[in-house]
Amino acid sequence: MNGFLPLSRRAMLATLAGAAAVTILPTVSFAEDDIVLGLVSPLSEPGDVRSGEAIKKTADLWIKKINEAGGIIGRKVKLAVYDDQGKVEVGVSAMERAVTEANASAILGVWSSSVTIGQMEVAKGYDVPLLAFYSWSDEVTSKNYPQVFRIGPYNSQIAAQMVPFVKERGYKKVVVLAEDTAYGLGFAKAFEEAAKSLPEVSLEVVQFQAQTQDLTAHMSKIAASQPDAVIVQTVFAATNLSIKQGREVGLKAEIITGWDWPLLPDFWSTVGDAGVGVIYPTFSDPSMTVTKVGQDFIDSYKAAYGSDPAIFQYYLWDNFNAVKAAIETTKSSAPADLVKALPDTKFEGTIGPVFFRNEAGTVNFHQWDKFAMFFKKLNKVGDGEAQAELVYVVK
Repeated sequence: MNGFLPLSRRAMLATLAGAAAVTILPTVSFAEDDIVLGLVSPLSEPGDVRSGEAIKKTADLWIKKINEAGGIIGRKVKLAVYDDQGKVEVGVSAMERAVTEANASAILGVWSSSVTIGQMEVAKGYDVPLLAFYSWSDEVTSKNYPQVFRIGPYNSQIAAQMVPFVKERGYKKVVVLAEDTAYGLGFAKAFEEAAKSLPEVSLEVVQFQAQTQDLTAHMSKIAASQPDAVIVQTVFAATNLSIKQGREVGLKAEIITGWDWPLLPDFWSTVGDAGVGVIYPTFSDPSMTVTKVGQDFIDSYKAAYGSDPAIFQYYLWDNFNAVKAAIETTKSSAPADLVKALPDTKFEGTIGPVFFRNEAGTVNFHQWDKFAMFFKKLNKVGDGEAQAELVYVVK
């Protein structure tokens, strides 16, 4: 996809009938002087709609607050919203439409690593910044594309931080249950590499199709192998299914989720008693430093939606503020200008200073990674973040 020639808006509109099916929500009119940011996220099935809804809430709130404060460099900011459906081909088409149809200055809100990796080629071809926040595949930044930035964690870093926890718990046999995506298999590969420092631990990776609706056979096989712990690395329906069906087939192992999805509203209603004892890693804890920027975000989000934001929404908020800082520095919303300015951009983020590491040839290229990892345990039905037991901290 390299070497794209950007189409005019009129030319693009003329070809939309033959384009891949992409939903833009809602219809927004753009004035000539507006700064347009593209939001490309999973907003319908089979994508991770739960996360997509949280992404859009965060983006809508940021746009509202920025415009109430007078916009950026005196210009209003508009959001062009596209649904990637969690599909690579749809996400790539949505990314291209955001650039050519909406003339977006930057693309944010991308989610699934597999989709993001495809979208990176569009960003490179059009020289438009693409900012990721919870697309965990190392490949997102290890490709060292000048147009791609990430404020958030990545697989090899998370896997490395899992190792001291596994050692502290004394596990001897661990199974990684991984969906067949860049996210799931990327973590499994990274954890296999990191776990080489624990020769006493036997490790097995069990792979499954990301969209599966029944994990009974997989969980029965895992239960029969009698592991000490199962690490579940998925974002789709299998998140809760793995726990519920695992316990139903007699799995006795400790279950460690790949991230903090047990805090989502559908967790307890789906898993019931099977959720008791589940351990989840998270990047959020009351002991975590929250800046004035972060507290303002939390207060604004609670006022708007009646609940606290999840930690990944903090990172997305920082993504938007990174673009804002680059626009203010350059006094320009031209994508190419922002691509040049972002590597040196520094600003106060939600949990501390944000700046990009720019180590060419490594995953730490256009990468921010200043966070701690907390492991928490749910001890009774209905436990949330406030009630979860903190069992380990990796800094």
